[in-house]
Amino acid sequence: MNRKIAILTDSSSAIYQVNHDYDNIFMIDLPCFVGEEIYTDFMKNKDEKFYQALMNLQADQIPKTSQPSIIELQEMYERIKSLGYTDIIFLPISKELSGTYAMAYQNRDLVDGIRVEVVDTKTTASILGAIAIEAARMAKTGATVEEIVDRALAMQKRSVYYVTVNDLSFLVKNGRLSNAKSIIAKILLIKPIIILNQEGKLVSIDKGRTLKRAMSKLVEKIKQDFDPAIGVLHIAHSGVMEDLEYLKSIIAAEMPACRTEVYLIPSTIAAHLGPSSIAVAYVHY
Repeated sequence: MNRKIAILTDSSSAIYQVNHDYDNIFMIDLPCFVGEEIYTDFMKNKDEKFYQALMNLQADQIPKTSQPSIIELQEMYERIKSLGYTDIIFLPISKELSGTYAMAYQNRDLVDGIRVEVVDTKTTASILGAIAIEAARMAKTGATVEEIVDRALAMQKRSVYYVTVNDLSFLVKNGRLSNAKSIIAKILLIKPIIILNQEGKLVSIDKGRTLKRAMSKLVEKIKQDFDPAIGVLHIAHSGVMEDLEYLKSIIAAEMPACRTEVYLIPSTIAAHLGPSSIAVAYVHY
């Protein structure tokens, strides 16, 4: 029997920001909440409405996110099956950042007649999007599920995602920062440098006294291991163009040979990082 493989990812991947021609990529939303408002359907609405809410938060408001419901997951599986696919490779956000992986893994047999492979990607954001696109490319060329999963995991191990935030309170309140350095950073009013580590956790590893100094340190860390011959640099911002232009100027001066792609930090991630956050990442192919 010929296998037809679909790639499913979630909205944390920012896949809706990428222009691509792969009709075998599907996305399920991780809804965001601000007060009583729900922000979803990112493929259609993008991030604009959520960012407007993020920039105008009330003092007592904390943005939140959620995983898809079982009904939404079932409907997605059934939709994909109806298009003739025999297999789904689901590439969700790191299980350390969301309950999406656990929920999907427990319900991988939700729909009869289609095989679902749920992968602990240990990543998110534009890195996850890049992995999903590579997986879709491989599926189109006849690769097996096992080959695609192996490639996805290898790409994750060869990727790095650094971020710095201007306001640490979002990560602290949402419990997404994994170590006690967050408390120290908050007291000292410094700007933490956070890495999405190989376990898929957000961990504070360094600091800068100002946001500009923290951005400079991001580039210093990226330069240590990034190989422009086999990699692509990702710059992700939260809508503060002054910060974006400053970071781009550092990269242009320090790493002029790099191929770069610019993203808006997806709403699912921005809900936890807050406004005035900026990230530098790379993926080696």
